[in-house]
Amino acid sequence: SFLVRMIDGVNSEVNKVGQTFAASLDAPVTVNGAEVIPRGADVVVKLVDAKQSGTFTGHSEVTLSLASVKVNGHAVDINTQTISRESASRGKDTATRAAGVGVAGAVIGAVAGGGKGAAVGAAAGGAAGAGSEAVTKGPQVKIPSETRLTFVLDTAVKI
Repeated sequence: SFLVRMIDGVNSEVNKVGQTFAASLDAPVTVNGAEVIPRGADVVVKLVDAKQSGTFTGHSEVTLSLASVKVNGHAVDINTQTISRESASRGKDTATRAAGVGVAGAVIGAVAGGGKGAAVGAAAGGAAGAGSEAVTKGPQVKIPSETRLTFVLDTAVKI
């Protein structure tokens, strides 16, 4: 496995699939007790998938993979399992906003739906609550600089 420390931050609101980010190896990679890649080696992490939050209770998600590591001055392509990070669900936020504007139907719907969706009540207040929620952006995923991530190799690498 590769323990890396992000140098660049990742933000689901502004970063796009295919973008790469600088990181460094946070622990040496050893094989049979011998160090093959030193701590501090330059690493490239790639954003391979990004899902934006839904209108009511969705969440944002980013998926990263380790693309390459620099060994002896040369970039070596690496195939790793991906790592996903997601934001909190908007269900709790939706229920709180709905209660704030007195939309009992949306609150009951959010509770009954287990946070999977806020059913808006038939009352006029329900429509007003839904309208105010629709213009509010959902939570974004942020992986700040200095975040440590562990990537696991998918296939063997020759160095």
